Amino acid sequence: IGAEDDAPTLHHRLGAIGADLLVKTIPDYVTNKFLARKQSDEGASYARKITKEDGRLDWNQAARALWNRVRGLVPWPGAYTFLSSEPRAQLLKLWQAEVAGQSSAAPGEVLEAGKNGIVIACGQQSLRILVLQREGGRRLNAAEFLAGHPLRPGQRLN
Repeated sequence: IGAEDDAPTLHHRLGAIGADLLVKTIPDYVTNKFLARKQSDEGASYARKITKEDGRLDWNQAARALWNRVRGLVPWPGAYTFLSSEPRAQLLKLWQAEVAGQSSAAPGEVLEAGKNGIVIACGQQSLRILVLQREGGRRLNAAEFLAGHPLRPGQRLN
């Protein structure tokens, strides 16, 4: 898995690899040249179904863990957080992010908000949000989002 991969790019690449393997394997299966082996149960584990709640970001986690969550959960259920605002908190869905620099600020605190992204303090390091979407809105890069929804350093996401 490359640093630029997310769930859709990985799905596409693995689909192509799987298709190639089927083309190579099916003729041997049809002619009984295929040797099937029972898979060992040792080391097997259960993966529960992913739910929408799995997408909620916990800013106390390390930036790298949150970056991987954003990449792994796009497009569904999507990684999301809430911006504290009046009259109610706004849901923000993250579409693209990257690990940024070190931070000693409280997790969830907005450190920067500008044309290069929105930088949020995490439990370790910080996360730069590059593409996001407000609930009911359309997907925007950070600069476009900030033009209509200004954020200031010190505001909090939770």
